Amino acid sequence: MNTMQIQNSSSDNLEWKHDRGSFLRSELGRVDSKQDILTLSSEFIDTFSQSKDKASFLKLSGIPLEILSDNGGPVLKLINAKIETDWHLGTAGPSFGSTELSYLPYPGELITSVTNMIFTYVSIREKIERNLIDWIVEKYFPELETK
Repeated sequence: MNTMQIQNSSSDNLEWKHDRGSFLRSELGRVDSKQDILTLSSEFIDTFSQSKDKASFLKLSGIPLEILSDNGGPVLKLINAKIETDWHLGTAGPSFGSTELSYLPYPGELITSVTNMIFTYVSIREKIERNLIDWIVEKYFPELETK
């Protein structure tokens, strides 16, 4: 599964690119796009959570209820949606001259989180999980895809 991680960081700088040939047209730079993806994802998850008819909400929002198999198998059906939050509490990396990892916990103000929604599709032969952030990138920000 291809996953793109997007973090909200206060060190990100906003950048705008303007096309001189069009009236009032702005193209978002990569940093703005990441923030927009986080905002869209957060709003989608909040609205989905409050929705009384979850299946209709997904249908109206364009989340596919069926997807094609990646390997030519039968069509997969959406059977589950779950919401997960990942908290980035620190980092670990190799230490010189040691078999132990070097662990660097983040101070409280640098701890970040990313909430994502995972959709589970199944067929008789396979199970595929697709996440909301990747779906938003594919649909609305194809220039950011990492495939």
